[in-house]
Amino acid sequence: MTEKLELRLYTSPVGVYLTARGRLDSTAAHQLGKAIGVVLERFPTDQLTVDCAGLDAIDAAGISVLMLFRTSALRLGVHLTVADPPPHIRAAIEALRAEQLLAAAPHEQLFGVDQPADGRRSRGLRYHCLHPSTAARRPRRTR
Repeated sequence: MTEKLELRLYTSPVGVYLTARGRLDSTAAHQLGKAIGVVLERFPTDQLTVDCAGLDAIDAAGISVLMLFRTSALRLGVHLTVADPPPHIRAAIEALRAEQLLAAAPHEQLFGVDQPADGRRSRGLRYHCLHPSTAARRPRRTR
């Protein structure tokens, strides 16, 4: 289980895509809030999707941040949704009666991807990452 929340921001033809990996709890909820806030302020989009497939855990604070920013996004005309939550994340969201986060079009319809029947994601799908990878940020050694 990953303790730290890792976020990565991508663009696609139909909106902005934010992947979350690790634990989304009260200690990391502010990090997600900042990322969503940046998207809402700086990226003109109609759709913001938070991919929760990589989340190990979520608590009430994490779900509250998603709900708070969903409301803010709707005021700006942006549809914020949660995509691909694992069963335990979906159960937590439903337990807190936040199903409206899940009420989006399926991920494959939203991004124009045909998903294989076995549920795995297509390797052919490419998004443009808005943040360079860790390897790209490391200074190169010169000899």
